[in-house]
Amino acid sequence: MLDHLERSEEALSSFEEAIQLDPRDEDISLAQARALVHLERFDEALAICEQAIQLVPTKPSVYKEKGDILTNQKRYADALPAYQKVVQLDPKDPFAHDQVGDTLSKLERFADAVKAYNQALRLSPDFTGAYSSKAHALEELGRYEEALAAYNKALQLSPKHFFLLFARARVLKKLLRYEEANADYDRAQLMAPDLLFAVCCLLASVDLKSVAEAKARLEAAGKAISNETIEAEIELMYKEKQVASLKSSPLFRPVCLLMQERQEWSGTAKQFKEILCHHFPDALATWYRAPRKFVDELKKIVPALREEGIAVGIPPDTTLVTLSKLALERLQHPV
Repeated sequence: MLDHLERSEEALSSFEEAIQLDPRDEDISLAQARALVHLERFDEALAICEQAIQLVPTKPSVYKEKGDILTNQKRYADALPAYQKVVQLDPKDPFAHDQVGDTLSKLERFADAVKAYNQALRLSPDFTGAYSSKAHALEELGRYEEALAAYNKALQLSPKHFFLLFARARVLKKLLRYEEANADYDRAQLMAPDLLFAVCCLLASVDLKSVAEAKARLEAAGKAISNETIEAEIELMYKEKQVASLKSSPLFRPVCLLMQERQEWSGTAKQFKEILCHHFPDALATWYRAPRKFVDELKKIVPALREEGIAVGIPPDTTLVTLSKLALERLQHPV
């Protein structure tokens, strides 16, 4: 009772007294180990488990407790043999197989994890959590059709589960089934546990128009089409549009023209404004008067200027405002 009330120090004293009365009661030992875990005294908790294992080496619960303590410390490689021993002693426990699968997944042994989840599901065909975990492992293996089938089964058992819907949508995207993915995101948004998760659904939803444009560009370039290449192409399209927007800046063309016959220019913010207004009075006649505004705008259009082979340095990164031509090799192989 004291342990449940989070009075772990008092509980620990009570368990020590109880152990003295009955040193072979593994349930008391395990309760004592859990109290030690609550106090983050993990080594002592593990020592208690080892003592319990010596006393009752055929009890699955003592190995499970040991595995749980090691998992709590993220010592998954050490936890795995303990959970495997639980399976060995109680092979008909689906939760034990599921726990082995979870630990194998933590160790990124996803193929072995799938086998453990399959065994859990043979023993308990309605084990929603095992279907979900199996689907994740299959997803990590790139076996998306199988992952989808596992998520479908999990959702048959738990149709209003937000995280299952969100995960299935992710797999549908991998399979280029974007309309279905969006339908799942829409459903998940309606049952999101809070506003943050609802926003995640909105952000993860697919812009079908951008997907169509990206696919057309990839096909025209003879490139492979996958969710990864489509996402990369959409990101490239976004950057291109950003740069195109930056090129509409009043400073973009004047700076490019200024650097046509120069390798480098440097000066103060005031000198930067003066040289531009001197060379391009018509373009900048009605623009800002403060030199700081010129430098602020220059900072915004750095990516667009870089595409034109012009590097920019702006205080405090450099002492003065600097413009310089990029070497051809750096343009062809940007860092």
